[in-house]
Amino acid sequence: MKFVRMAGMLFALSVKRELAFRTNLVFQLIVTLLTTFAELAALRLVYTQTATLAGWSFGHILLLFGTFQILRGLLATFVDPNFQWFSNQVRSGKLDALLLLPVPSILMVNTGTYAPIELIQIGVGIGVIGAAFLTLHISPFFWGVIGWLFLLAVGFIISWAARVLLASVVFWAASVELDVFYRTIWEFGRYPISIYRQPVRFLLTYIFPVAFLATYPASAFIEGINPLHMLVGGLLSAGFLVLVQLVWRSGLRRYTSATS
Repeated sequence: MKFVRMAGMLFALSVKRELAFRTNLVFQLIVTLLTTFAELAALRLVYTQTATLAGWSFGHILLLFGTFQILRGLLATFVDPNFQWFSNQVRSGKLDALLLLPVPSILMVNTGTYAPIELIQIGVGIGVIGAAFLTLHISPFFWGVIGWLFLLAVGFIISWAARVLLASVVFWAASVELDVFYRTIWEFGRYPISIYRQPVRFLLTYIFPVAFLATYPASAFIEGINPLHMLVGGLLSAGFLVLVQLVWRSGLRRYTSATS
């Protein structure tokens, strides 16, 4: 509970810091809306040439895009800010300050700072999902929402774990940064997994499970709970959480602090 209260205080401080620059907040809103509009316009252009894309109508694609936008907002708010300077902290030995705190270091590394302004992306994503239901002339139903929330949580855990694992490479290779690789693979999640052929589809489902970022959560809105997706998603989430703990502890054993 102390950690939860501390994380809440840090988030509140981040909010106050953002509100101190309200003009920046307005510009960020404008940029997010323009970027979203451009991406949706590009998708709409594709659908002027076809009615469906790998079995996905434009309304279905809006569900997927909105889900992906929400996940992108969650990561940009709660995950990315904490890893922008992580490699430099390890190389310089400044990670000591977090390791000395009476809280598991992996939690502190992930909750040191936030970017509340990126919550705008979540709001835009919710708006896109609302537009998708209007386009499809349907309403969300209870089990569909439950399935979507569960699989969205799975997608967040997988994305977070992948971010931590790639950042942890710096413990072994101080000059190597894999941010570009992470972002490149992650971008595959913005498209339906069904557009890829085998074996790429298998790789993007079970090896680099980007299918759980948006495709499967969006599908839950239409199909409801898919037992296979729920089971595989739960197992992958648990597996990634265990792997993160093992890699993190192994990395810390190799860490050379500023005082050593």
